[in-house]
Amino acid sequence: MSLNLIDAIYSTCKRDAEFMAFFGFTPSSPAAEITGRLIRGMEPDQTLTGSNVPQVLIYTKPGRFASNPLVFEGKFCFDIYAKTSYQAKQIGSRVFQLFHDKRVHGTTLHTYLCVMAYDSDLATGITGVKGYEMIFDVDYLRTN
Repeated sequence: MSLNLIDAIYSTCKRDAEFMAFFGFTPSSPAAEITGRLIRGMEPDQTLTGSNVPQVLIYTKPGRFASNPLVFEGKFCFDIYAKTSYQAKQIGSRVFQLFHDKRVHGTTLHTYLCVMAYDSDLATGITGVKGYEMIFDVDYLRTN
């Protein structure tokens, strides 16, 4: 279930020209280039350095089934890494515009309204890399 959610979030980000501009891409940029900066999962394939940011990691946190067993109450997260805190927060602002109080649609997934539950600076310990974390609550129908 969470893979469908991640794919729908990834597609929403990839279709947005303003979001993709932060990375120097357009929605029609080659997928191989985009997947190096827009990552589905909580760990990138390459070590974060000042030369390969901005990067965004998109992943889920544990959720639970609602009192209606067809509805899953989930969470999805964005870890945003950039050269400056300001740049990371600019990307975060666009993420907020794309997902807060919005529905996410994928080929096999439709959610109820997403709500940002948490955002804060993220300590990286890496020289030249600043981070920003966002967590969204989302309810969606279970698919079998």
